[in-house]
Amino acid sequence: METGIAKAIRIAGSQTALGNLLGLTPQAIQKWAAQGAVPGERCREVEAKLNGQVTRYELNPNVFGEAPYPHPEHQPQ
Repeated sequence: METGIAKAIRIAGSQTALGNLLGLTPQAIQKWAAQGAVPGERCREVEAKLNGQVTRYELNPNVFGEAPYPHPEHQPQ
């Protein structure tokens, strides 16, 4: 299963592109990817910059827990 940070990188286009959106280096984004989560204090910013295409709940479920509502792409077909 794709992690939230991997999804954010994919949506942004690359680690560099996501870093540019957030004013961070690609190395900072790589660190997040290696850790498998975005730091809690950055999740809402990433969510906003990517227009909600990835949620804070996906970016760091240890901090935000389960989404209080189902994400549209997780709906049964």
